[in-house]
Amino acid sequence: MTKQKQLTPNQDIEGIVMTTDTQTATPTTSTTPEQVEDDLLSKLRLPQTYSGAAVAVKKPLISVAVRKPGKMEFFRVHPEHFLECLIIEDKTSRENYLLLPEVAQHVPDLAVPVRLYYCLSRQDAVFLWPVKLPRDDRRGSDWSKSAAECASIGQQSWLRIVADMDAGAYQPYVALADLGEPEWPQVSWSEVLKHATRSRVIDTADHIVIRRLMGRE
Repeated sequence: MTKQKQLTPNQDIEGIVMTTDTQTATPTTSTTPEQVEDDLLSKLRLPQTYSGAAVAVKKPLISVAVRKPGKMEFFRVHPEHFLECLIIEDKTSRENYLLLPEVAQHVPDLAVPVRLYYCLSRQDAVFLWPVKLPRDDRRGSDWSKSAAECASIGQQSWLRIVADMDAGAYQPYVALADLGEPEWPQVSWSEVLKHATRSRVIDTADHIVIRRLMGRE
């Protein structure tokens, strides 16, 4: 039996040099864009134990506007809370001011009897909607009647209203989808009124708004 010849280091076999000093190559790894994205997504992903209540916030009631609802604004009307009072409409500044009854005798042409409806929009905006009370000596009663009818609908359904100039009345449009029940602010009705009347009460005939509307300044 022929013994195989043992090769020694550095011996040339068919042009190949064998050596004991060969270096072991360190494998190199490259990160693909997909791996980078997966790593970022894993960092952003919420854990299974996450609770949304941990970042829940409560929106405080800071101000309450006295205004009409916008024509593209869906809103609800509170079924219980309203206030019948007098207001003065300042069309120049587009502001409504509440007027004490004892002051109204000094400005009978400016005093407007209204019912303030407590309203909440889909964007959680709280406002008081002044709807004029019907009066025999006042034109445009159809506007007032239709507004009151819209307010009645708003106590049960989300709606928006549009002024129909041809009909001389407001037209209600009820939301087709189920928008759920309104989440009214957790404050009292008197607190809502306090925010609404802040800087908007005319308690004297010498008030700056009356002086300006009467041309006295």
